[in-house]
Amino acid sequence: MSFRTDRVRIIGSVKRKEGVSKEEFENFWINEHPKLFNSLEVVKRNILKYEQAHANEVVSKALTDSGLAVAPFDAMSIFEAPTFDALMEVFTNDEYKKTVGAESLKYFERGQMFAANFVTVVDN
Repeated sequence: MSFRTDRVRIIGSVKRKEGVSKEEFENFWINEHPKLFNSLEVVKRNILKYEQAHANEVVSKALTDSGLAVAPFDAMSIFEAPTFDALMEVFTNDEYKKTVGAESLKYFERGQMFAANFVTVVDN
């Protein structure tokens, strides 16, 4: 096995702001955020794939009850691009910050980012 050389990922984990309901958060994150994000030219030029993962409260509770640690986030975003430079071009872009970044912070706290080279171990 080896690291993929055709793409890289940045994973962002976010927690919704206090006072924002789960329904409000999910409506924004599933319906509004992708429209804003995909409307930007810098995104069209650089992003190969964008996926969201939403916390499952029932399974998270079962994991906790089983003695496992559960990350304290409501959602994650997985961004793929050919290079880290391409991803950084998106996240440091002024238009991105003024639109996607500013609007997102109405619904969630500033998140944590994880930059990753990755290896596929199982792909059924």
